[in-house]
Amino acid sequence: MNKTEMRRAMQRRIEAMSSSELAERSAKVSRRLEEIAAWDEMDVLLSFLSMPHEIATGGMIRAAFAGGKSVAVPRIESDEIRFLVMPADAPAPPRDRWGIPVPDASWPEIDLARAGRILVAAPGLAFDRKGNRLGRGKGFYDRFLSLARADGAQCLVIGTCFDVQLVDDVPHTEQDQRVDGVVTETETLMF
Repeated sequence: MNKTEMRRAMQRRIEAMSSSELAERSAKVSRRLEEIAAWDEMDVLLSFLSMPHEIATGGMIRAAFAGGKSVAVPRIESDEIRFLVMPADAPAPPRDRWGIPVPDASWPEIDLARAGRILVAAPGLAFDRKGNRLGRGKGFYDRFLSLARADGAQCLVIGTCFDVQLVDDVPHTEQDQRVDGVVTETETLMF
């Protein structure tokens, strides 16, 4: 199966879940993420803001704030991703025409060199047990992670997904950035 075929297959699997099933499974993924050692050790959580038919990240974001952690969320500008520091009392960001939450451009951009220990909750349509990740095809996270790692940022990247998104083999290239672990509603894998 190539990347395009796998993206379609994974999207169908996720869209087959009811909204209540998505919410229940998302809560389990969040709880499992909070149980890994890096959760307590992190200074900052880099979390995506959920799109329709994606893991709901509100629980992990609230838990990070409750634990005194900073949270940074992505904003796409000119085909690049920037992570902005989200105020703990920020209202839910408005959504664009594709249903993607758009953080306020006035929020400060995170300084990765000074952020300390960063836990990245990475989105993806599919992950495998070797740390390969299949995103949505634009390369935002791959470019960001490549630069962050090259600059020496203290990032631990954990793929967050549902069990149905964990597959035997994700098609990948040299440009695709691997994750350091994967958390589903029933499994925690560290590589």
